[in-house]
Amino acid sequence: MNLHKFIILSLIVLLGYSCSSDDDGGGDPVINSVVLTSPGDGLRPVSTLPELTWETYEAEGSVTYTVFLGTSATMLNEFSTDITATSLTITATEALDLETVYFWKVNAYVDGELIAESEVRNFTTETVAPVLLTETAAYSARKGAGMAVFNDKMWVIGGRNEADTPLDDIWSSTNGTNWTNEGSLSFGAIYGHKLIAFNGKLWIYGGIVAGVLSNAIYSSSDGVIWDIETGTTPFTQYQSSRFTVFEDRIYRIAGYDASVEDLSEERNVYSSADGLNWTLETENHRFETKFGFLVETFNNSIYGIEPNPSTDIAEINIRSSNDGVNWSATTTFATNERGITSIGSVVYNNKLILMTTPEGGGITSATFFESINGEDWIPATSIASVPLQAIYFELLNLNGQLFAVGGAQRSNFSVANNTVWSLN
Repeated sequence: MNLHKFIILSLIVLLGYSCSSDDDGGGDPVINSVVLTSPGDGLRPVSTLPELTWETYEAEGSVTYTVFLGTSATMLNEFSTDITATSLTITATEALDLETVYFWKVNAYVDGELIAESEVRNFTTETVAPVLLTETAAYSARKGAGMAVFNDKMWVIGGRNEADTPLDDIWSSTNGTNWTNEGSLSFGAIYGHKLIAFNGKLWIYGGIVAGVLSNAIYSSSDGVIWDIETGTTPFTQYQSSRFTVFEDRIYRIAGYDASVEDLSEERNVYSSADGLNWTLETENHRFETKFGFLVETFNNSIYGIEPNPSTDIAEINIRSSNDGVNWSATTTFATNERGITSIGSVVYNNKLILMTTPEGGGITSATFFESINGEDWIPATSIASVPLQAIYFELLNLNGQLFAVGGAQRSNFSVANNTVWSLN
């Protein structure tokens, strides 16, 4: 090969190599990775105002970041751009939805050119996010009031005031903030009673009327005008009443009447198809305590939620029944509690919501858990401790809006309260 041909061939090879190098990968630059740090992948519950963080991406030039966020891993939207820090805190005006799975990623740029991107991660926001609505609701501070949801309203009826004077007033609210005085009970003041919605009416059972333990039955079709029914209950109780509605019947599972005997009528289980005529289902519900538990209708069963009565054992025992008589074996949820006065419960969105005292916290604060089956429990909120004492509050579900309404006072009748919290 002469020198002329050799030079030409060399130029062709070099040109081909140069073109090959320029076209390598179709002209796409190499994209490196941004490392996400929090929230952890799959974490729940996460605040609706979370802080998203990632590691610094080292590069020549000034690096900016863009956060992408959405409810689908394949459809992420630009949420915030031109971020120079390695974190983003979502503000109240941008608050995320509760009970929602979010997907997110972060891209890094230099001079507008994408140089690195993260993997896509997900987290689930909390179910419960307590917000104080008022510490002085219009219905005035009380204890031992009856509370229930009926006709798209929350109702607070009767109770005793701070001076221990029995009350006869009727209050309702559609939002927990604004309360309407609906008048007074025609039969007079009452406290320690059970207020429950059943068969298109509100019903009152038990309590103290005119200083006497009552077994009268009162009902109302509108919550305002009340009638005394001709029938009477075969049971009496003036606090810690355990009622629930299950399969078109109303069940009375337990109630305190100051009996000193362990096998007392406080353990009797009754049911009624009309709220007036009662059938004794069993003389002993066989819970460890006579009335130291809550009852909820959930997953087509009645659930009993009972804190361990031993002060040195922190656990809550859960049993279920399809008839109010025969109960399942106990499932134990090992969590902090301070007895029956430290817990509350409500059913919401096919979940059982449990309020109890937080780890390391006293009875003056609360935290929340949730379960889809009554056996397996996970935290329902990212807030470790809420200044909400369970003994004073009733948890109510008003058309999917959860409230903790003060004035219930489930035992002792010691402190009056008219504080209202929104839980979601």
